[in-house]
Amino acid sequence: MESISPLRRVCYAWLGRVYALMHAIQRRSLLGIRLVNFVRWLPVILLLYGWRRHWPFGLLLFLAIMILWVNFSLWRARRNNYHRFIADNSPSVETAAPDRLPANKKIAVAATGLFSVSGHENTLLLCPADYWRVPLGEHIVMVEERPGKFLYQFFSAGSLQEVCSGWLLHGPRPIESLAVTFLARWGPDYTRFGQTLENGDDRDLPPPRRITVYLSTADADTRRRIWHSIIDDAHLARRE
Repeated sequence: MESISPLRRVCYAWLGRVYALMHAIQRRSLLGIRLVNFVRWLPVILLLYGWRRHWPFGLLLFLAIMILWVNFSLWRARRNNYHRFIADNSPSVETAAPDRLPANKKIAVAATGLFSVSGHENTLLLCPADYWRVPLGEHIVMVEERPGKFLYQFFSAGSLQEVCSGWLLHGPRPIESLAVTFLARWGPDYTRFGQTLENGDDRDLPPPRRITVYLSTADADTRRRIWHSIIDDAHLARRE
């Protein structure tokens, strides 16, 4: 993150920790009660108790503001899937001398975003996944939602909208990632239209959804090769 100012780095580190904290309290329990319920209701209980006991107005106002801030933060974090992506706008990505991945070679990544099967979809965060490309230009991401259960996303040169390198904010350190944006016609909304699609007639299909998934890996060379594989297939398709 050398291209980002020190002040922004501090802000991004703080934001990543907040997202991770919000995610943790949504998922964990104490004495059979989810932590998020403690966080939401404890200030409310204190506010009501303090009002009955005639606590100072300043303290009651502080508790009221805390209630609003906590609930807004939880809502906003959940809406953002407990992460934020910061694009790398520096000209550091090598666009010459492409080094594509071999076809059908699975690359282990951590995947974030919306993934589906025909009857089910889920928004996942940094789940174990495999990325690979097939010879005809299709790119596949297979994510393990839970042990033995997998969800998918597919994109090609025709559906690709944008590929961007940057950082995913979740936890104490920004995670180097690729953001891949594409138009998708895959998932539960399209299941009943499968026969129409197989027949090559897509006039009755719902409009495609614009989806962004994030592929994270600690190895810079792997990220670079994934980036080149996606971009190169798009360039080749446009030249044909």
